Amino acid sequence: MDIGGPVEKEFNRESKRWTFKLSRSKIPVFVIVLLMLYISFSLGSRLDQLYNMQKNIEAMRAEIEELRDKNAALYEELERLQSNDYIEQVAREKLGLVKPGEARIVPVPPGTGEAQP
Repeated sequence: MDIGGPVEKEFNRESKRWTFKLSRSKIPVFVIVLLMLYISFSLGSRLDQLYNMQKNIEAMRAEIEELRDKNAALYEELERLQSNDYIEQVAREKLGLVKPGEARIVPVPPGTGEAQP
């Protein structure tokens, strides 16, 4: 066997010994194929994770936009409820208050007053 030469393994009939030749072996090809498969599955898994994260980001952006719209509507409602016109309306309708100089008229349901002859 040559020390500086390629590794060889084959059966030498003359010396009746096995020698190993790396250049004729299928082990490097097998290792390279396994390595390529591993890299392919690893890359595929990462790409799938990236795709799922991008879908989640888009869903969150849509939810943020929806919440912003809802928040804007709630601010408009708050401004309306704090306006003087709305406060006056609630005071008149629900609390029965009147402005100075106004008279409050209370309707009486039929049948509760005095009977007319």
